[in-house]
Amino acid sequence: MKMNGTRKRAAFWQRPMVKWGLKIAQLLLTVAVLSVLVDYWRAPVAPVQAAFTAFQTEKQPAPVSLAQLSRERTLVLYFWGSWCGICRHTSPVIQRLHEDGVPVLGVALRSGSRQEVRDYLQQHHWTFDTLNDEHGDWSQAWQVKVTPTIVLVRQGKVIHSTTGLASYWGLKLRVALADA
Repeated sequence: MKMNGTRKRAAFWQRPMVKWGLKIAQLLLTVAVLSVLVDYWRAPVAPVQAAFTAFQTEKQPAPVSLAQLSRERTLVLYFWGSWCGICRHTSPVIQRLHEDGVPVLGVALRSGSRQEVRDYLQQHHWTFDTLNDEHGDWSQAWQVKVTPTIVLVRQGKVIHSTTGLASYWGLKLRVALADA
């Protein structure tokens, strides 16, 4: 628009780049809110005595409980399956956390026999401790609705959970905040 030979500038919020920036910010906010709502809806429910129920894992032949494993640091309880496509992308993130010294307990949901789970972990070079949930008892008790499901446990209590794809830095930050 020209007025007296000069061009009138559009208001700041009507400039094309600002409009695009606002649309992107709105989209990101919508995705973040939806993500929080989906995590809330999919959140597993810890069984009443989950913190103190003793169990054995591949690396812990002596009975141990979630309260013991999460006494000093936040434990990443990772429900996954060998048949789960998204778990193939999330498991390397969990392995990296394990290599960084974060306590991790994987729960292999209906992924075969104990030996099949061992072979699967070895084939992928994943060394985090794993409990074989061959018949789905753990996933039913925890009301796990989707895999992967990641639960942060501190001193036997669930403090956070998320489902689906997860980034290394996102989980690392959540664990650090839980440990603070």
